[in-house]
Amino acid sequence: MNSAMPVRRRQKTGTMTRIVLLISFIILLSRLIFTIPGAIEHHQQKKTASEPATVVSTAYTR
Repeated sequence: MNSAMPVRRRQKTGTMTRIVLLISFIILLSRLIFTIPGAIEHHQQKKTASEPATVVSTAYTR
């Protein structure tokens, strides 16, 4: 019955919402890309650190 917002105003609000969501998505992706190399390096370091421990423990059981 009572349209408080004209049609033109709704289109502008929708455009602003899309811009904010796009910026948020870009920030999220950039943070993910920034952290991936560090996570891979950390995973490789943990993997190499745990390998000698398993070899030593199997050497004692023989």
